[in-house]
Amino acid sequence: MNGTSPHWMSKWAHDLRGPLAPIQSALFLLRHGSTASAEQDELFDLVDRQIRRLTGMIDEIGDWVRADQGRLLTRSGPIELALLIEASRGLGANAVDVRYEGDAENVCLEGDGSRLANLLSTFFWLVSTPQEAGVANGAAGTVAIGLDEGWVRLSGPLSAAVRASGNVETLFTEPQSAPASDGLGLRLLIASAIAKGHGGELGTRQGADGDVEVLLRLPFRAA
Repeated sequence: MNGTSPHWMSKWAHDLRGPLAPIQSALFLLRHGSTASAEQDELFDLVDRQIRRLTGMIDEIGDWVRADQGRLLTRSGPIELALLIEASRGLGANAVDVRYEGDAENVCLEGDGSRLANLLSTFFWLVSTPQEAGVANGAAGTVAIGLDEGWVRLSGPLSAAVRASGNVETLFTEPQSAPASDGLGLRLLIASAIAKGHGGELGTRQGADGDVEVLLRLPFRAA
């Protein structure tokens, strides 16, 4: 939080006001309009979506402040890596393929389970961000999961949409604008703080084929 530029403060204030206009419009129509039942349902759905969006933004700021103060992790315990992977990699057509190497499927992580799930969800999001207009090769790639001298290592290709944003060098050091993030642009900073809080690291590296890979390393223990 220290050193945050006025530009980002102004942007966040603007973004936080974003959901309020449609909420106010919907409430006005509900109170003063002669809307049919189906239209009322649509307006209630709109209010619900915008409230959830605003709640997510407020939660993001709260997590960012807690990360800055070293209070992001609140519990610790063993949790199976494979369970975290299955809970975090998406569902159905949106699921990222994973390839376990060696005995990686049978290890445990030690830490805050909910935060680790958030971290892994962000990692898979970076690999599978949907293709944007004009961006080629937007499909999700396969994530390799292996062991390396006390570390579990997850690596996968950084999505074409994020690469095209031009923010690769600052993904985990500065707030991000779309498509390299969502919400208020703090998601990747929070994920990096979660990795560091568990003694690991989240970053990028140059892949063997010249593409950019997302790399997550965390300490593990045998299951």
